[in-house]
Amino acid sequence: MRAGERFDVIVVGAGVVGSSIAMALAERSIRTLAVDIDLSGRLSSSEKNAGGVRATWWQRVNILLCRASIEYYERFRDELGFRQKGYLWLYNDETYASALEHIPLQRELGQAIEALTPAQVNRQVPEIDKLDGIAGATFSPNDGLINPNLLKEHYRARALKLGAQFLDRAYVVAIETGASGVRLEAWQSDEPLTDAGLVRMMTQDGPGEAETGRMIDLSADSIVVAGGAWSPAAMKLLGIRNWTEPVRRQICLVDNRVTNLGAYGMIVDTSGVYFHNEGAHILAGYSPPDEPPGYHFNYDGEPFFENEIWPRLYARMSCMERLRHVTGWAGLYEVSPDRSAIIGRAAKRVYEAHSFSGRGVMQSYGTGQALADLIADGKYGALDASDLSRDRFDRGAQVWEELHI
Repeated sequence: MRAGERFDVIVVGAGVVGSSIAMALAERSIRTLAVDIDLSGRLSSSEKNAGGVRATWWQRVNILLCRASIEYYERFRDELGFRQKGYLWLYNDETYASALEHIPLQRELGQAIEALTPAQVNRQVPEIDKLDGIAGATFSPNDGLINPNLLKEHYRARALKLGAQFLDRAYVVAIETGASGVRLEAWQSDEPLTDAGLVRMMTQDGPGEAETGRMIDLSADSIVVAGGAWSPAAMKLLGIRNWTEPVRRQICLVDNRVTNLGAYGMIVDTSGVYFHNEGAHILAGYSPPDEPPGYHFNYDGEPFFENEIWPRLYARMSCMERLRHVTGWAGLYEVSPDRSAIIGRAAKRVYEAHSFSGRGVMQSYGTGQALADLIADGKYGALDASDLSRDRFDRGAQVWEELHI
């Protein structure tokens, strides 16, 4: 990056969504810079999720953004580690009727999906041998699993090839919008931050333990806030209302010595636990409904597995009786009031794409393309994300997404 260089757009945040936006802007010959405090993503939600990709949602805009993304991932399936082994979603008596009601919309939008009886669930996945509480299920064969890191690096490589730039170890401390453009002031560390320093910086609104660094000025015609769970910090600098909050999600990696689930994709139980095969292990996650919001990264370890994960897995599958906890991690969802993303124009010269509530990887490609069209042409193109604009909360037009885990 040359001193004093001006960009058309600066993207604040270069996780999987920010990197997709940078790629889409570069595809339209828009001079783009993506800025991030840690391009490696040690705390990024992009790196700490379960890797599921599905278009099985209940809201039209969410289905469409995911469908566009899946169609893109299919083109690069080997490069992205995309495994289309489907999503099997189990429902109880309270939720199955609603699931059936939404199948016509899903099929109308091109989502292959079928309804299964409990007996059919057992035939499809014989390991699911305890059927109590299952009213029915849906199976979507084109959904599946992806490697989020490979996807992020794919977006970045294509963006760089098309002329986009990425700035690492840069923490934005001030943003000023004016008639002629946007000016950003950022602190850039000379050296990579330690994990402890990164946590302190990203949770306490300050440089933390940084030893050496410098202040830099950046300018552009417009900016995009795509900082994931840290987008509220940028919104605060802009004086724009924040609607979302970070919520911890914990994932366990466990050893199952009896069986291998490699033939299946993601399975979501009626209890809310979700799991899939991960190499020689099983990856399983659960979101306790009483989890308090906040920037919490501590993983509760084996007690979380024993109290939250194992009982739910064993209640559904006899083969899960002798699971052994291996490791795990905690990451963040950025959760909006209606569990759908906030995408669009936030203010003059300010755009946003964040608060995906757990589906950033799933919607990243579609989001990048939709927002790039809006920035380049002043209106949405083939993908219309206008239902996800922030003013929906003021208008009482929430896009409530039930299938949120």
